[in-house]
Amino acid sequence: MVEKNLNAAIRSQKSEVRGQRTEVRGQRTEVRGQRTEVRSQKTEDRNQKKGFGQIKGSILSIFCHLLFVICYLCVCSCARPLYKNKFVICGTFLEVTSSRREAASIVYEEFKRLDKVFNFYDPTSELSRLNNTYHSPIKVSKEMIEVLQISREVYNISAGAFDPSYGVLFEFWKNLIQRGAIKELPAKEEIEELKKKCGMDGFEVNIEAQTVVMKKAGLKIDLAAIAEGYMVDQAVLKLKMRGISDAIINAGGDIYCLGRNSGKPWVVGVKNPQDLEGIIEKEVLIDEAITTSGGYEQFFELAGKRYSHLIDPRSGYPVDNNIASVSVIAKRCVTADSFATAFCVSGLMEAKKILATFPSAMRIFVVTVDKDGKRIHKIR
Repeated sequence: MVEKNLNAAIRSQKSEVRGQRTEVRGQRTEVRGQRTEVRSQKTEDRNQKKGFGQIKGSILSIFCHLLFVICYLCVCSCARPLYKNKFVICGTFLEVTSSRREAASIVYEEFKRLDKVFNFYDPTSELSRLNNTYHSPIKVSKEMIEVLQISREVYNISAGAFDPSYGVLFEFWKNLIQRGAIKELPAKEEIEELKKKCGMDGFEVNIEAQTVVMKKAGLKIDLAAIAEGYMVDQAVLKLKMRGISDAIINAGGDIYCLGRNSGKPWVVGVKNPQDLEGIIEKEVLIDEAITTSGGYEQFFELAGKRYSHLIDPRSGYPVDNNIASVSVIAKRCVTADSFATAFCVSGLMEAKKILATFPSAMRIFVVTVDKDGKRIHKIR
């Protein structure tokens, strides 16, 4: 009996060695594929640099509050090689990881298409054309209609903490912060004048006619805090339509984990906002999204006080609370994206009230910093 068991063990070890040799060959193939991808990416990056200057102004509105707090930890298995591709699009970095080589190009093409819809700074985009109209019904895409409708829902739920109709005010602060060396906060009278050109009552959506009317002169819609999450969701739908069932899409911190990685869930780490090398929480995600918003990296200082780049549309001034970051996990990236911003603006207590009034399956991590140090609040 012992001999039979020993022989069986030897046969098992030989089989394992053969499997390892096959695995090594697979890894070599993957490395060669990745080298080819790197060369291709370098060429693509050079081409994109020409257009990057046109969108780099949107980094403060899109990239800064999404990229810096999330990292993903892929639970890898060598059974299937993972292809990773990086691009620059929409003023941020786009990374796609999947066992299917074609996944990256599918996602990238969808982002390019939707960038022409939602880019605030591209004068030829659909959003820019809409922002330059007044009192005339403008035919818009179904994607624009959908994002505007979702925006109104989040606005209502958050009691105005999320409000994309304040594009004029957001643009004013972005330009002010970019110039640097702010010596004093703008006068309240100046802020109130800008707010007169804002408000969700300043535009009207006709779903049946698929039109939008800008009812307030000078009003600008800025969808930076929601459009990227929506774009991720649309890219996921494109992957599913092509039969791709596993991928991670990371658009500047807006992350969606599609399916499983070689039969195992994807594991996402929520970064410590005060220690970029640290992880405060690990979450297992299957067909879910995670987005983080925060103002601890993008800020300006005045008279010894640090001010966030995030603007509270209700006051017209930078967010003034003790929140360092908010991470939201949801079934849709558009939900995670918009509510991460809303909760970061509203504050911890308001966020809890919102969730108590509107029960949700969202999982939320709020990091606050006060005189007693850092605290992590988990809201399930």
